[in-house]
Amino acid sequence: QQAAPAAQTSQPVEISPVARRAAQELGVDLNELGAKIGDRRITREDVEQAASSRSAAPVLPSVKGDTRLPISRVRKITAERMSASSQTTAPVTLTTEADATELVKLRKQLKGASAGRAVPSYNDLLAKLCSVALEEQPMLNARFEGDEIVMSAGVHIGLAVDTERGLLVPVINDVQAKSLRQIAGESAALIENARGGSLKADAMRGSTFTISNLGMYEIDAFTPIINLPECAILGVGRIVPKVVVIDAENERTAIRHMMFLSLTFDHRLVDGAPSARFLQRIKQLIEQPYLWLVG
Repeated sequence: QQAAPAAQTSQPVEISPVARRAAQELGVDLNELGAKIGDRRITREDVEQAASSRSAAPVLPSVKGDTRLPISRVRKITAERMSASSQTTAPVTLTTEADATELVKLRKQLKGASAGRAVPSYNDLLAKLCSVALEEQPMLNARFEGDEIVMSAGVHIGLAVDTERGLLVPVINDVQAKSLRQIAGESAALIENARGGSLKADAMRGSTFTISNLGMYEIDAFTPIINLPECAILGVGRIVPKVVVIDAENERTAIRHMMFLSLTFDHRLVDGAPSARFLQRIKQLIEQPYLWLVG
């Protein structure tokens, strides 16, 4: 057998000192450049030409740095309370859909008869309805204090209000003893003070039940977080006209104003059945408000 031919060894590329220094400065690979130009000596001009012919690296868009904001007092309090609620309660959320057609009619009538006085909002109407249901299901109006359950003597309803400072919850005290007009006037003043930055700290204490309404943001349903030390909170969605079946036997439908209600309760304090009865009662009062919204 004939011996295999010896492998050819590449000859070292001849490079001028000036070219070598330029290659280091410009980041040019001399081995790659030598393979391109052949056996002749590499000059500085070769290096500069290779550097200029390389594709320019893509320019990446500048990335804006993070923005750090100091935590406001309201945000800090909200964070502490929400964390405490999620860590200490046993929350369960029940959701139902209510026909609010009669409630919408009632509010239109109240608006037409306002005579310059505060027009009751849907939150005002719901606060009054909730006070009726809470007196019938007092455990939803209770709270833990140490080893005891405290049954509140009155119904004090907090209204979650979005402000530039953050979430504030002013309180309407003794809702069960007030007329709808009184509730409307008081809530309007509280909300104005909350958004104007003049709400007193005392006006946000002592609530026994909270209503959180996100309907104005086109939200249908959500899971509200309990506002400690309360044991329940009602989440209210938007009122939307829908085609619904009103007589299944005769296949009759109608356009009705429907809304979702979400009740979150603390299962440590109250069980599912009484909570369901409470939400069922709220639904009934929304669908037949004329029997209860008097005084």
